[in-house]
Amino acid sequence: MRNLKFDIGKSGNDSDAKKENASQSKARSVLEAFEYIVELAANSNFDDDFFEKAGCHIRYAARKIKLTPMQTVMLALFVDRSEDNSIRLSEIASHVGCRTIKILRLSKDIDALEDKSYLVASRSKKKLSYRVPMDVLKALKCGVPYVKETTPVENIQDFFDYFNGLMEQMDDEELTHERLLESTIEALETIKDTVYAKTLRRFHLDDEYILLFTFMAHRFIQENDDFIMDHNIDDIYDDNQIPYFIKRGLRSRTNCLFTNNLIENAGRDGILQPNAFKLTDYAKEELLGEMNLTNTSGSDKDLQKHDSFAKKQLIYNASVAEQIHDLASILEESRFDDVQSRLEKAGMRKGFCCLFYGAPGTGKTETVYQLARQTGRDIMRVDVDKIKSCWVGESEKNIKALFDRYRQICRTSAITPILLFNEADAVFGIRMEGAARAVDKMENSIQNIILQEMESLEGIMIATTNLTSNFDKAFERRFLYKVRYEKPTVEARAKIWKAMLPALTDTDALTLASESDLSGGEIENIVRKHSVESILSGNDSIDMAALRSLCQAERITTSRSRVGF
Repeated sequence: MRNLKFDIGKSGNDSDAKKENASQSKARSVLEAFEYIVELAANSNFDDDFFEKAGCHIRYAARKIKLTPMQTVMLALFVDRSEDNSIRLSEIASHVGCRTIKILRLSKDIDALEDKSYLVASRSKKKLSYRVPMDVLKALKCGVPYVKETTPVENIQDFFDYFNGLMEQMDDEELTHERLLESTIEALETIKDTVYAKTLRRFHLDDEYILLFTFMAHRFIQENDDFIMDHNIDDIYDDNQIPYFIKRGLRSRTNCLFTNNLIENAGRDGILQPNAFKLTDYAKEELLGEMNLTNTSGSDKDLQKHDSFAKKQLIYNASVAEQIHDLASILEESRFDDVQSRLEKAGMRKGFCCLFYGAPGTGKTETVYQLARQTGRDIMRVDVDKIKSCWVGESEKNIKALFDRYRQICRTSAITPILLFNEADAVFGIRMEGAARAVDKMENSIQNIILQEMESLEGIMIATTNLTSNFDKAFERRFLYKVRYEKPTVEARAKIWKAMLPALTDTDALTLASESDLSGGEIENIVRKHSVESILSGNDSIDMAALRSLCQAERITTSRSRVGF
């Protein structure tokens, strides 16, 4: 197609000649008719003379592509600028030689072209512009009306594929919130017999809330997203402006999606975030169950994978070694399932709660890692201090959310993971009777919730603590296995020295073990420092004097000055 845009540099006579030629020519295709229309529209101000001279071309093209005369004129002007993906109405007005407001008066015809998909509008940053899709140009080249091809929405998977396409248009700012809402509800009506559609109807939700829930479900399905922030939700609104009533309902949890148990606050590390949301387990199972989703729980984000732990040789005192050996045997996948099944048949609790307690540096946490690596079980690790909140009631919610999350992960995991409460000293202390202070009440509430959850636990919970006294008897009863870690004996220390420094002679290992009453963690620190010094000096030989010096420096010594006379 020849470029016949208006050029103010040409002489008036030349322009008049072209217009005269355009008015007398006979179009043989839609695009040729458009060419003549554009030429005659230049500087015409859409006066009567323009419509008289361009009349035959307008009628020819309108008949071919089944548009009204004015829609045909406007489409021709947009097609003339089709190489531009951001056509402004002011550019059309400039070509026609009129004010932009006159083109705005024709917005009904432009909107009709948009509805018929001849034009795609972008309302980026409240600035309106248009583009002509390539498929439209192909249809016009063939001289036929453009009919946008749509994939039929016949099932729930089709519906979310279709919704994903709508969101891509929203991202490109080529779809309004109003149109997104209409399209979503129309598509939902086509799958009205699905569980998803039927269940949503049962709650009698307004269309706005159906759209909001569908967006959250879309995020969960497409991106495995179980942590949807409020700034993500603004993607479905024009200019990213979430309506106040939506914000208020989400913040106060009075939103009907909350009250119908379809969404809940999401959290990280057991801490709920007031501006983060996710689908409830009920919503995932009841509304999305027909999609047969696999691995959509987002559980990987909360787990330490069992194969991420390096293999380590742990040396225990004889009594501890025997208990850990038995526990490792029970936690093997095939045997654990059998044990749980037998416990259930006998009417006993299926859950395994284990406590590793004792002196620091004796290998409690590392034992959990090695059990996980050996039995193929991932770990959901909990640091108790991160759960506690300064806000009244939030700590209790965090604890409940933590166990809810663990239950969800257990349901979607092939092998039951381990719930690890690491350094949980603050949790298992004796509960305070007659607590009056808010902090004390909160501590008691947290402990009561954990006790209740331990009763109904069906998975594996292991707690580690340095606590050796002040242990609440209620917790003690609920731990099936209680392994006490003591400082290693001389013989065990000698084995640890030998395992970490194979170049040591048996005699030297026993000497170091006898001279210093160190834990396994402390011996590991010394060996690491010795290795660093060996690398720096370039001397790989064992220096007993240096090792003895490092042993003496390992523990921080404190001295108390006398105060007074």
